[in-house]
Amino acid sequence: MRRYVINLDRDAARLDWMTDAFRNIGIGFERHAAMSKDQLSAEAISRASGNPGWSRGEIACFLSHIEVWHKIASSPEPYAAVFEDDVHLCPGAASFLADSSWIPPGVELIKLETTLSPVRVGEQKLDFAGHGLVKLHSFHNGSAGYIISRQHAALLANSTEQFDRPVDDFIFDLHKAACWQLSPAICIQDMFLPGSGKIASTLEQGRQDARGTKRLKARQTLSGKLLREAKRLVSKAKGQPHTVIPFSLRPRS
Repeated sequence: MRRYVINLDRDAARLDWMTDAFRNIGIGFERHAAMSKDQLSAEAISRASGNPGWSRGEIACFLSHIEVWHKIASSPEPYAAVFEDDVHLCPGAASFLADSSWIPPGVELIKLETTLSPVRVGEQKLDFAGHGLVKLHSFHNGSAGYIISRQHAALLANSTEQFDRPVDDFIFDLHKAACWQLSPAICIQDMFLPGSGKIASTLEQGRQDARGTKRLKARQTLSGKLLREAKRLVSKAKGQPHTVIPFSLRPRS
């Protein structure tokens, strides 16, 4: 299974961080040069329709993921893992990233990270190396670590002529595809890991600049929000409790 890390050319320290992280678990990765906000053309910006509060950095982030999806779609391998460049990996992550033989048939999209936010989960599909694969029944934000099938990468890549929401909302759209969650998670962004704060977010300041100090919550279209709320009520009626997907690794010094 190929492993991609999205990294801006100017972020050499982040690349060093990820190189160490993968070296520590004994496997490598392919770097994908992220699109910079300064590289955005008028045409690229126009693709991000329906959300005038977006920062240029968020648009560039989305387009960088699209570029990786095109790579995955053209690869002969059935699955690939995608990471942003500010994550901690758990010591056993290589068991899930070396190959895809553990992934059950029919699973197209697996979230590898946690943001330590309560989410609703359903059935567990397998128990492998001390981790379960559970179905997500509510939105779990973040796009810093996921496994995606070749077919699903092609589907996403070919559905982005226009987009109107951040990349994590687009990827983990529960009313368009089944989304699975590895639990415990094998990665976590530095900004969500309590007591860390080693890596500054490159997107958050841009969000504040674009939207003011209070971040807007226009992450979805109205119809998307209504569908999400409907699913939340169905999950509640089924008795699916909120749970926090755990991550146990301490930050590296």
